[in-house]
Amino acid sequence: MLRSVYLKTLRDKWLAAVIGVASLFLIAWAGLWAYAGLGTDATDLFVSMPEAYLSLLGISPDSGPEGLMLSNLFNFIGPFVIAGIAISMGASAIAGEESNGTINVLGALPRSRTRLVTSTSLAVATIAILAAVLATASFAFALQITGSNTDGLNLAAAGLHMLVVSLFYGAVALSLGALTGNRSLASGAAVAFVVVSFLAAGMLPMFEAAADWAKIFPWYWISGPNPLANGVDVGPMLVIGGVTIALFVLALWGYSRRDLHDRAVRAPLVARVLDNPRVAPILAKLAGNGSARGVASKALSDLRAVLIVAGAGSFFMTLIVGPMFNALADTIGDVLGAMPEGMLAMVGFADMSTPEGWYYGEMLSIVAPVAVAVVAIAAGTALAGEEKRRTVEVTMASPISRTSFAMRKALAIGTGSAIIGVAIAAGIAAGNAVGNLGMDYGHIAASGLLLAALGCVLGAVSFFAGALTGNASVAMGAGTGVAILGWGINSFIPINPDLADWAKVSPFYYFADGNPLEIGMTWSYLAVLLGATAVLIVGGLAAYQRRDLRS
Repeated sequence: MLRSVYLKTLRDKWLAAVIGVASLFLIAWAGLWAYAGLGTDATDLFVSMPEAYLSLLGISPDSGPEGLMLSNLFNFIGPFVIAGIAISMGASAIAGEESNGTINVLGALPRSRTRLVTSTSLAVATIAILAAVLATASFAFALQITGSNTDGLNLAAAGLHMLVVSLFYGAVALSLGALTGNRSLASGAAVAFVVVSFLAAGMLPMFEAAADWAKIFPWYWISGPNPLANGVDVGPMLVIGGVTIALFVLALWGYSRRDLHDRAVRAPLVARVLDNPRVAPILAKLAGNGSARGVASKALSDLRAVLIVAGAGSFFMTLIVGPMFNALADTIGDVLGAMPEGMLAMVGFADMSTPEGWYYGEMLSIVAPVAVAVVAIAAGTALAGEEKRRTVEVTMASPISRTSFAMRKALAIGTGSAIIGVAIAAGIAAGNAVGNLGMDYGHIAASGLLLAALGCVLGAVSFFAGALTGNASVAMGAGTGVAILGWGINSFIPINPDLADWAKVSPFYYFADGNPLEIGMTWSYLAVLLGATAVLIVGGLAAYQRRDLRS
């Protein structure tokens, strides 16, 4: 697998894609199985849905409960997973090799920089394409084994839209990484762009005057043309594909003009921007890796870029959601009023006619968990990352025990999760005040605390897997897999009352059950999350203490 840069990149990156696809299949199977258990009740309730709402979901009125489940997979969780895979690999393709210190080896090979970027980019595209194709095939397989109806569902078209947009986001991360050599900046900015696009594509169509503006955001083209019912919308796919190719060309240009980890050779315009006294301090903060005062401070410094992007972005988005509720309150009430309560309970949607339900549906159901998961899983993977970068031997030469070293790395999980929890809670509190929504500030604080505890669990999973194996890919995959599966189980299993109790195996249940913005803190849920975190951390410390370290 080391005979070419292309094969090396495939070897390094395939595991995360396999975990992501497997998680999506399990979500599809579990969700369709839950729907099938409802029998004709599911069909009757589905038919009662307003046609405008079905159009918003990207499904046709005759597609049945299977269409609702697949719309969530193709328009929601699937794109997040496939785009996340593409972004992670795009950011690592060049900038990751620099961060790991392996770019010097690759650069010493008799290959041009152009060929190096082309080979790594081709490997990233290969894995993303295979992931999207296999995910689509797994959804079809889940339909077959559950005996679900596939009439009127164009899975191939929906899969193609998901793939093209995901490749675009991966190209954004690739170009930023090639231009800057900073993996954290590339992945953080690309993830922030995904979240902003997701929110804009969902919110702007609610305003008649702004509906057309949603079309400038790539996420809109995942579900906007309704490919699951109408097939491929060729024009936009060609445009997005063309922009993706342009971003690849930008990556080639940027990498060829830049010295590795140096600024000696730069385009004049880039040099002036980077040396600007207002820009330089910001880039220095985003660069991370700035503290060597201790293991814990170094771990937090490594997270600086993703913390700034995720924390600041989350605060801003939660702030603007508050005033937006007032602008849409009348429309939301009309749409939700046409839906039977049983149907709302079946699909697990919050009552967004209230400020608490609105904030839960728009922020706490997916955006906030994504933000805290990205930070916490990155922190949890850092322990194994030291072995991957071959820096653990330097640290172990210092007068510090293995347990102390690992424990200080684990502290970054809690600190990073707490920062995101505070940012989300502060944003909701600010939106509540600006919009005069009347939500309870104690309940807002409870939601932030439970969110931080959820992040601790996800980060602890990565920490345990990394401590046990010493493999950063396994650590990242374990945390990501638990996050994907946990969200899917909590979102889809409860639609069938006979299976609802199984949602308690998901850490997301203890964060979201009952909506903390409505009911406040459930101390037993907080205890479960913190207890699970403690068990995983202690297990990881024991495993790390007993395992030979790779250096």
